[in-house]
Amino acid sequence: MYEIYTSEQTYRKSLETLEKQFLNDNLFVCYLEPEEDGEGLPGPEEILGNIDEIMSISKRFVDELRSLYEGQVTVPSVTGLLKPFVDHLFTAYITYCSNTSLQQEIITQKRKNDPEFDMFLDGKEKALMGQNLQSFLIMPMQRICRMPLLLSAVLKQTEEDNPDRPSLVAIHKGVCTIVQTCNEEARKSEVRRDMEAVELRCDFTKISDVMTNFTGKADRYIVKEGVVMKLNFKSGFKAIKIHLWLFTDCLVIGATLDPKDQSKITLTEHCPRQGITVVGHFTAPRNAPKKKVMTENIFHLNLKKAGQPAYSKHGRHVIQCPSPQERQKWFEVLKPPVIESENPEETIYEEWDVPLVKAQHHYTKANEDDLELLEGGGLQGPQEIH
Repeated sequence: MYEIYTSEQTYRKSLETLEKQFLNDNLFVCYLEPEEDGEGLPGPEEILGNIDEIMSISKRFVDELRSLYEGQVTVPSVTGLLKPFVDHLFTAYITYCSNTSLQQEIITQKRKNDPEFDMFLDGKEKALMGQNLQSFLIMPMQRICRMPLLLSAVLKQTEEDNPDRPSLVAIHKGVCTIVQTCNEEARKSEVRRDMEAVELRCDFTKISDVMTNFTGKADRYIVKEGVVMKLNFKSGFKAIKIHLWLFTDCLVIGATLDPKDQSKITLTEHCPRQGITVVGHFTAPRNAPKKKVMTENIFHLNLKKAGQPAYSKHGRHVIQCPSPQERQKWFEVLKPPVIESENPEETIYEEWDVPLVKAQHHYTKANEDDLELLEGGGLQGPQEIH
């Protein structure tokens, strides 16, 4: 527990340095303001996020740890101190961590585009013995990610038969959950910014009836993306470079159709995840040029769109990947997942693959938590008992 206290003191001093050298400097805050023509761009509040809340939590944590060491350190006193922080206060780190990729990217860009801001930070960093602004701003994420390890050390020093050990175990589990969520939110934020960057390069005209942007759904993220070749063996042999984006809910295909602008990608096809099937076996036709067709890199991609019959010719593609390893990666993420259940009579579906079921009879709820269904009424459930 002493290591938690001393390391929190060190962390707190670093936050005080950040506050004194940067956050309380009006010139620094002015540099973070968007340019006059930068309407809608992030300002100081968006860039710095809830850093004030993080500093307040750290100050309170240090104060309470100090009070703990001024009295008697026992397992109940430790759990009593930690529980409100883990249950409520430390969740502020999730909000902060979700903003770190935006924060780091904007500051890097501002330094690159604004020589005065770069000189300003250089001067600050020299006075701080080389510590830069971004190293201070990333500290809260580093701190919360270290907390499970520090609590593990406390657990090791607590006897197995101690009646308060289960409370300490629950606190450790709670911190681990917070850290996992912090990492996941930071990853999602970074992926979302990548999606926004790709979105700017794409023309959605051909698929505008089903999609006009990548970032329109809050829970949509890129599962895998890459450049592959689409092979056509009709009327000779043709290989076209295409872009594949597999999202959590759909697959999107695009191609560079304008030879004068290779940066612009025209999106040509869209298919929901549940409409995708892949076949690994491929036999090259006789007219296939051996030097250009590598069977070990190829799989069949079949896309069934709404209102379209299964295996329609318009949705059948022969895809050649750069390597057998890349083919296997695409094959694994595109095929329907199998989610194991302890109950052999139960099927568990992915969120994007949940089937719509209709009630054959009117069902009146018997319990408060039940749903009332009219005959013909529909609902979606992620689990099915056979």
